[in-house]
Amino acid sequence: MIPVGRVAHVTGLSVKAIKFYEERGLVRPTRTDNQYRMYGMEEIRRLSEIKRLRQIGLRLEQIQSGRSIGVLLETRLDEVQAEMERLHRIERQIRLMQSGGNDMKIRYETLNEATPVYGYGGTLKEIPKLWGKLQLELTTDESYGVCLPQENGYVAGMTKPVSAEGARCVELTTGNYIVATVEGGIPMIQSTYEQLLNVPDVTLRDAVDFERYIHGQGGADDIIEIWMPIE
Repeated sequence: MIPVGRVAHVTGLSVKAIKFYEERGLVRPTRTDNQYRMYGMEEIRRLSEIKRLRQIGLRLEQIQSGRSIGVLLETRLDEVQAEMERLHRIERQIRLMQSGGNDMKIRYETLNEATPVYGYGGTLKEIPKLWGKLQLELTTDESYGVCLPQENGYVAGMTKPVSAEGARCVELTTGNYIVATVEGGIPMIQSTYEQLLNVPDVTLRDAVDFERYIHGQGGADDIIEIWMPIE
């Protein structure tokens, strides 16, 4: 058993922090007859553990929750991975803005025939649900996400009819399109739209824009393209 000053030295915690953790019920030192705090190895290891958990960003409330260390670490790992993805998206957006969109893969296409897309429609908030419903019937190598701005809506579909309740058909109109490949997956779709709007000498026409998903083979990632109608 060693006193609080010695514990502070070996753990790297301040005496104030150690007493705070005691007040929160995270450690329970032994009190001597003269009320000095004495700590055994179990409490010292617990303090060291609390310090490391705090260093990796766990909140005190999480540590106090009673959940196992394994669960706490998995929870924090999920949070870190989500934050890393958020920062990567910001990094990609910054690089796109720095380049002025010059590093985007852009081409120009013309649809000579209207293309019907069969699928399921709903609001923008329902997009994940619409794709989940389509996946149950998807039999083509390509699928489409068609934006319907007048309805504030969206259709997830393919070029073959679907059969479940709520089926809908929309048309990809003939005409010219500017097409960009999305770099960075679904989270970068909105940034790609924004970069397309800043391509010089491009005038939008009043027709639906859409996402084209070219499904990977053999485990390869899908290719995502944005098609915006232009004059």
